[in-house]
Amino acid sequence: MSQVLSLKNHSVQRKAAQRVLYVGPSSDEICNLLVNHIGRIDIAYETEVQAAFAHLRSRQFDVVIIDQRDENLATRLILPVLQALGYPVKPVVISPLTDVGHYLNVPGVARVLAAPVKETQLLRILGLERRTRPAENTVKPPPEQNAPVQRKKIGPLAALINRCMSTISMLYKRVAFVLLFALFIAFAFYGLLIAFFLLSSGWGAPLTLTRGHEMVNRVEREITEAKVALNLTDQRLVDEDLAKSSAEQELRDAKALVKYAAGTVKKEIQSRNRQSKVLTQSIKRLRKVKAQLEKQVSGAGPSADLERLYQKRLIDRTSYSASTLNLIEAGQRLAAIEIEIDQSEGQLEELAMSQEMLASFDVAMKKGEGLSGVTAASSDLLPLTNQASQAVAAREMAKSKITSVEASRATLVKSKSVLTDQIATLENSALARAREKRIDVVFVPYGNDNKFRQGAPLYSCMFTIILCSKVGEVGQPLPGEINSVHPFFGKPIRGSLVEVKLTAPDAAMREIIHGNYKPLLF
Repeated sequence: MSQVLSLKNHSVQRKAAQRVLYVGPSSDEICNLLVNHIGRIDIAYETEVQAAFAHLRSRQFDVVIIDQRDENLATRLILPVLQALGYPVKPVVISPLTDVGHYLNVPGVARVLAAPVKETQLLRILGLERRTRPAENTVKPPPEQNAPVQRKKIGPLAALINRCMSTISMLYKRVAFVLLFALFIAFAFYGLLIAFFLLSSGWGAPLTLTRGHEMVNRVEREITEAKVALNLTDQRLVDEDLAKSSAEQELRDAKALVKYAAGTVKKEIQSRNRQSKVLTQSIKRLRKVKAQLEKQVSGAGPSADLERLYQKRLIDRTSYSASTLNLIEAGQRLAAIEIEIDQSEGQLEELAMSQEMLASFDVAMKKGEGLSGVTAASSDLLPLTNQASQAVAAREMAKSKITSVEASRATLVKSKSVLTDQIATLENSALARAREKRIDVVFVPYGNDNKFRQGAPLYSCMFTIILCSKVGEVGQPLPGEINSVHPFFGKPIRGSLVEVKLTAPDAAMREIIHGNYKPLLF
């Protein structure tokens, strides 16, 4: 709603010395304060911001009173527009007491009035003197239509201040535009980065490895632990070699004892074979003598002959008695021979048993088996049995010890080989070489490794994904998995490291690096 305030009963409205525009929710308060000064000012009232904009562009105003007490109105937008009108305007803000300090800091605001507005303050700002309200029947003569318009003269200082304020307002407008444009570019670039990290699989995070880095220290510890384990393995190999030498010596001694026992067994077998032969022949002879004696003493042959010869007086009594006595002695000798034959047969059986035991003993020692299958022996062979058993047991123990030592030594040799290869691999890795000099690597998340194969070119960008240039190529991949944090989203990710050869060392300080091609092809 727009209205022009004028005195009642005026037939002709004079041209005002200065024009004032009030923009606010209600004009009753300002109308009551300025009703006595109509004629010296030309004041227009607007309650809508768009209408105020149109009014400011259609006419030139000296003062714009902006009422900020109603926060629902968009009157705050008028302040930037005043700077773009092209003619000097004096903005006056009516503000609640709590916001006065805020508007005092706004560039371009001439004065700030605290609500409620006092008449003296408003008149002082407009350059008016306080006048009494005219009587209702007083009528001022209308101004002459051809009277010249008297304009307020502006001093040089005021003109300079107005020009400075106009320049400041124009700069403020342009700076605001530049800031808005920069914010738009920043938000657009931020959205582009989000899309890039969601869709791209050709980026990695560069790292510079030097002495003191966590991964370098970890590899150094692993190398130290591997070397300590290698030294322990070498010491155990030396111990195993000594144990093997001792077991081999024990085996040689046990074999010598077994050889000695085997020789003794062999001699015993030969001796018992000879004894068996002698006993067999003796038994045969005794059996022949026994057969002859049995013929002599058995039946009635010799006794009847002696009795017949004695009756015929062919022999005397002495011869008869002597012959009879010889027959008795022959019977006694026959009995002794039978006993001797029984004893010889018993000895022959014992010899056969001992021969069987010694033969099994000899076979067991030759085959290198234990003595569990050896038959029982007589008491005279117990010392030999004990000696042979101890020799065989010592030999088998030495063999078992040598087998165990050789198996343990083979395991240690394999462990030494593995540790040696592990140490060589660690010492030749980039993490180990970083102890002596700077090494550049790139953390490649799983899924991006196809773009970081050995020999692939690397590109670094001045603004993450734009203004990119080639800075090197991909080298050897490093073994193992690495956990890191996404450079943009901040969430944990897994991946691996690859060594890189950079021609521009500053590229290692960038947040990301691109493999195989530029992200936006420029």
